[in-house]
Amino acid sequence: MAQLICGGCRTLLMYARGATSVRCSCCQTVNLAPASNHQLAHINCGNCRTTLMYPYGAPSVKCAICHYITNVNVSNREIL
Repeated sequence: MAQLICGGCRTLLMYARGATSVRCSCCQTVNLAPASNHQLAHINCGNCRTTLMYPYGAPSVKCAICHYITNVNVSNREIL
């Protein structure tokens, strides 16, 4: 199983690894599933606390909601 955050309503979705897209059961948005060979991580935005998903190893991530740039370090990320 894998997880992603819905682009429409920000709900955490679980899906079978290898799927190419996932339809959200809450808002019906079709989300593209990331390629399984990329490790992803989650972090909360340093400004608005929205959960952000980004490629593992990135030094920072920009929030799509408030545009705040959160620096990533080992202590505040969760790897998927």
